[in-house]
Amino acid sequence: MQPNCQQISINLSEIQKLKADFDAALKNGQEDSDTTTSLNIFGQADAIQRELEIRMPIFREQLVPREFRQLIEKEEKTLSQFFSPDKLVWVPKLPKSITLELFRFWESIGFELHYLPQAGMTQEKTFPGWTEKLHKWFYEQIQEKDIAADSATLKGEWVLVDGRSKPAYQNGDQMYSNDPLAPILAKLRKKQSLFRDSAIQDYKHKGSRFNISYDELQSVPVKIALAKLLRTTPENLSLPRAIEWNFLGNAHHPEWGTTNTWELFQDKHINGDCLNGGDFDYGGFSNVFVHSPSDHLDNQGFRLMVRFPK
Repeated sequence: MQPNCQQISINLSEIQKLKADFDAALKNGQEDSDTTTSLNIFGQADAIQRELEIRMPIFREQLVPREFRQLIEKEEKTLSQFFSPDKLVWVPKLPKSITLELFRFWESIGFELHYLPQAGMTQEKTFPGWTEKLHKWFYEQIQEKDIAADSATLKGEWVLVDGRSKPAYQNGDQMYSNDPLAPILAKLRKKQSLFRDSAIQDYKHKGSRFNISYDELQSVPVKIALAKLLRTTPENLSLPRAIEWNFLGNAHHPEWGTTNTWELFQDKHINGDCLNGGDFDYGGFSNVFVHSPSDHLDNQGFRLMVRFPK
């Protein structure tokens, strides 16, 4: 169990008192002209310091759960390997809105927390872990101002993202494994009434992530339903941008780029189309192109991402 606020407050007060005693002992030892007395006082200070060294890790454990510290350490290791093995990439603490209960719930349904560092992933950049860059077409679209100027920029933020594999194409019968979205999508595909259509177009596999359009995923009823599952708000729910999907795949999930299905990205093209990609037959992690946001394709799925307000 996590300690309560009262216990943390008590422990903090005890540590603060120890620190005050330590400072006072050092000051007295420096001011006392008697050598024997000074040695005794410095001995007291040394004992207090050892007590502080024992108590501080315990207090840190109370403030930051072990799972969170392990996650941050893992992210720092992975990011350092990706960007520069000789230099540690610092990862900030998790947003305050993320509780241990939420963390464990997301983990139980296959969603993962990852840190996207502030980084320009431009075409000329090279990093040890960036083995598959997005196709040059993507960067040409930025230069031509057909997609947003910051489309190749990671923005320095914690995100929650679906970590499960992208299935291989099986004539539209493929499904994401152990999919917590399936019952929600099945419900959204049901016709509401004689005069009210379903939120998502019907499909042979009601709970499938395939054959859903970009426009449907951006609609209010769909975002509300999916956000409720993830215990977030519709405003914080999105798809990964192409550069985020590419980075997360290269750094954490190399298997995402090994199957012949597509996934939708959050990015929009100036002509109104949306970006998609990820098909191994067209380059895997390098694959990125545009498609109509209203199209329903049986080889195109999606994964969700949650962003946390700063």
